[in-house]
Amino acid sequence: MAGTTVVLDFPGNTRRQRAWFKDIYSPLGLPHELYYVAADDEVCLKQLKRRQKEQPERAQFDTEEVFRMVTSHFEAPADSEGFNVEIVERGFA
Repeated sequence: MAGTTVVLDFPGNTRRQRAWFKDIYSPLGLPHELYYVAADDEVCLKQLKRRQKEQPERAQFDTEEVFRMVTSHFEAPADSEGFNVEIVERGFA
């Protein structure tokens, strides 16, 4: 190993997605951290509305309906998955 830190931003919203990623790093014994941003729907929707104003080209896709559809499939990481989880509490600023 070269000692280089790599940050990967990948969809890890479900246990299945996280298992896929774990299959990549686990056989190599690589250290890892999974950042879990803990924010309630109200905070996320406020952020979404702000993003719609700041990035109007995304407003057609970044809707409450899409948000609710995507989050309906979300599964928070569980200890049994074996990740080193860093929880980031997110409030609206």
